[in-house]
Amino acid sequence: MKITRSQTTKARSGLLAAALALLATLLLTRPVRAESAPEGAATPGALDFVLLGDPQIGYGIGGDWADGSRFRQVLAAVDASRPALAVVAGDLVQHRSFWQWWIFDRALKGSRTKSLLVAGNHDVVSEGSLANFRASYGADHYRYAAGPVTFLVLDSEVMRSPELSASEHDEQWRWFEKTLAGEPPQQRVFLVAHRPPFANGEDEPESAQNWPPPARQRLLAAMRKHRVGWFLAGHLHARRTLHTNDGITIVVEPGSARSFDASVIGYRAFHVAGDRVEEKLVKVLDAPSPPFAVPGFPGWTPRIFDFSIRHWLFTLAYVAAGALALRTARGLRAAKVTATLGVWGAIAAALFFFGANMQLDFDEAITEIGRVGAKVIGIYKVRHLITGTALALGCAAGAWWLARRFLASPRDRATTLALASLTIPTAWFCLSTISHHSLGMVLSEETWDVLTVLAFVAIGGAALVALRRTRGKTPAAAKRAG
Repeated sequence: MKITRSQTTKARSGLLAAALALLATLLLTRPVRAESAPEGAATPGALDFVLLGDPQIGYGIGGDWADGSRFRQVLAAVDASRPALAVVAGDLVQHRSFWQWWIFDRALKGSRTKSLLVAGNHDVVSEGSLANFRASYGADHYRYAAGPVTFLVLDSEVMRSPELSASEHDEQWRWFEKTLAGEPPQQRVFLVAHRPPFANGEDEPESAQNWPPPARQRLLAAMRKHRVGWFLAGHLHARRTLHTNDGITIVVEPGSARSFDASVIGYRAFHVAGDRVEEKLVKVLDAPSPPFAVPGFPGWTPRIFDFSIRHWLFTLAYVAAGALALRTARGLRAAKVTATLGVWGAIAAALFFFGANMQLDFDEAITEIGRVGAKVIGIYKVRHLITGTALALGCAAGAWWLARRFLASPRDRATTLALASLTIPTAWFCLSTISHHSLGMVLSEETWDVLTVLAFVAIGGAALVALRRTRGKTPAAAKRAG
């Protein structure tokens, strides 16, 4: 197989053009800054406000743009009803990518209604994402007074556990208890957070749906001490109104992305006047279609059944890079250069696997195995151990197989560069698998996207260099030369 200089130049140009197109897609969709509502002053009279569940751009059927469209329709209906403000109960986006923030911000910017934004478990997964949220939207916990109502907006991801940040956890609890104790007695207080304290009953065990029992009891004790009767939340993707035995009401809205109980898309409208609190459901759209889930694994919803521009762009990029690596392996075989043949074949297989993952969500499958296993065992936190063990075994087997072939081959710079670049999508896959447990991605989604694009360029360039070195070494070329 003969690779001419013009073919190599064209391949490099095409690879560079594809990389630049993908980078342009990433960088031209930067989110705009949307300011969170400042603290207001209490005034007499009545108040009308609404509660919206999770917009979660990127989680619903139809992908990012469909989620944005549904969210805009809900906001338009809210604007038409002219409430004083709208509470958006967290999970603003799914993956914190450039375009998901962009879609959310543009939708919110088009609304005339003042919004109180809440941080959700997909918005805040680490100290870094917490800092990013604050930089874009202001405080993740704050007090806002409007008419006879005071809203204390909490960050449930920080307050429910010190795992994300022990210092932030302690500081927010101090702020909450001090602020709640200082509320004027004539004000009606609504607590707002993404996760509800419980999903079914006050004494239920810890799960991904609720607050752990110690934090839950501390929260409810503060509510009872200061006679707070209302808690507003999202997260469950279901519409519920829950009550404690002593009259605390927890209102949960499903949002506009997904609904696990076939709830219609809409919002809760509240009217507060004197001692009365009235609330009603306002329907905007029919219930969103449920996503396809693999039988027995309700959390494994392959992306191939739900179109996403980002996922298809990366799928095509992985396939293109994998095809170049495979072509390199075949060129080495034809030239009888067997030393690095196995390494390039393994690189091609890995790239094709990562490309398939963009559509089939193998990372989500491993995560779901951990969740199902933890449910069977009855210990929620053991899901980390199950997922981590499965991931570690798979990565160790792949690394051992690849290392044997690499160590048995001569040190070739192109092959070494390709292997080093392959660590970027490998790290992304591993972190994506465990980030479903809110352990975080270390870097932002957009940073990983840019690094992955650079890895494509490096692997593709290394493949072309390796191919070029095989010119004139094939039996056919030797015969022609002779």
